[in-house]
Amino acid sequence: GDFFRTFLFLSIVLILLSIPGIILKKLDAIGLVFSVYAFFVFFGIAYLSIIPLKILGWMKAKVIFFSGMIVSAILITLINLIRLSPARIFYDAPFIYWEDNRGEAMNIVLGVIFGLSLLMSIIFFLIQGFKSPERIIRIRSVLIAGGLLSLTLASIVNFIIGALVKIYITSLMATVFNILAGFLILAGIYYKPKTDVSKP
Repeated sequence: GDFFRTFLFLSIVLILLSIPGIILKKLDAIGLVFSVYAFFVFFGIAYLSIIPLKILGWMKAKVIFFSGMIVSAILITLINLIRLSPARIFYDAPFIYWEDNRGEAMNIVLGVIFGLSLLMSIIFFLIQGFKSPERIIRIRSVLIAGGLLSLTLASIVNFIIGALVKIYITSLMATVFNILAGFLILAGIYYKPKTDVSKP
């Protein structure tokens, strides 16, 4: 259920980020999209990051972490909406891309929050996976951890590097990392051996 909600919210993010230039043309409307999409990123990463806490039985930590992420999502979205401004458009032939106008500091804060939240889950899946005597669990854990690492790289490239180096390649790289993350996590969730390889 938490994996499903993670993919649901991250899918909403990717849908929102696909409409500038295709559906929306006005920079004001595109700026609004850039102001609200991080709200759904927070929810997606929150549901993803509480999975290890649930497995470990740390229910109080889960409630505190999840509540903190949701409060952060609301506060940061409100700040973005209060400071709402039209998106900026850049031409780098043959590419046209749009940049949010919320400022480098806000993007770096978002990148740090998302990166640190995902790092906790990466460490959990790697440690617990390698501790397991069952090969299938080790494989699934490594695949999921790899997907989370790819998602972390997407956050760093998109929010931190993208804030400092304003070139279209950061958006392209973040998209590739996001797609790779989706495939790896799904592979880890649904991986089943063709034969019985449950023994090490």
